[in-house]
Amino acid sequence: MAIDEAIMQLREKVGYDTLRLYMWSPSGVSLGRSQSVEKSVYIDKIKELGFKLVRRPTGGGALLHPEDYEITYSIVLSLEHKVSKMSVDESAAEIAKGILYALQTLGESANIKGLGDKEKHPLCYLRSGSSDIVINGRKISGSAQVRDSKALLQHGTLLLKFEPEVWLKVIRAPGVNEEFLRSRVTGLYEYMDVNIDQIIEAMIMGFSKALNEKVFYSSLTSTEIKLANELYKRKYSNEKWNMLGLY
Repeated sequence: MAIDEAIMQLREKVGYDTLRLYMWSPSGVSLGRSQSVEKSVYIDKIKELGFKLVRRPTGGGALLHPEDYEITYSIVLSLEHKVSKMSVDESAAEIAKGILYALQTLGESANIKGLGDKEKHPLCYLRSGSSDIVINGRKISGSAQVRDSKALLQHGTLLLKFEPEVWLKVIRAPGVNEEFLRSRVTGLYEYMDVNIDQIIEAMIMGFSKALNEKVFYSSLTSTEIKLANELYKRKYSNEKWNMLGLY
């Protein structure tokens, strides 16, 4: 989270937009920026399972990021990008086309659900949003966005394997059982046998097409690394932020 925010804050200085793809180790539970910990997750169970809890700078609901079974993306765009000039709903859907195109490249048919509703379930994958990617009516990818005076940041996920019993252990979902959750959410491995390298390559191609961007591969700049370390120490490793959303 610290790296993603650092990239966002320094977008004007580096002069290019950034796609970052990563996986979680150990498994993590992330909260939307404004969520209540007590109403959203089971803290004791998260600790018992050895998972890490962090609050995102973006909005949305609580998410489990299972080790080995999910790829997270972060997109940072200049405010001058044509997508950044769209509304939040429109831009979120436009960016999410990167996942749609990636799945098509891998040979799987999917679609974007359309504008979301006002339901604010604590579990993010049960919320409807403009950027939801669904396969056979089941959600496989969602996202959340934040903007400031410097840039746009969108976080999103691509589930590879979905285990509802684990999700329900760490995220509060009143009235929801495993069967219902499985009917609403899915993972890519349920539909195809594909390796991580193939998925990553498809995602890079997909986002390049969706955003009309040329791709070059690079590391974080020294300035981004320095700021990320500062943000980690002051903010994202701080219980005041992760538990209360105060910074």
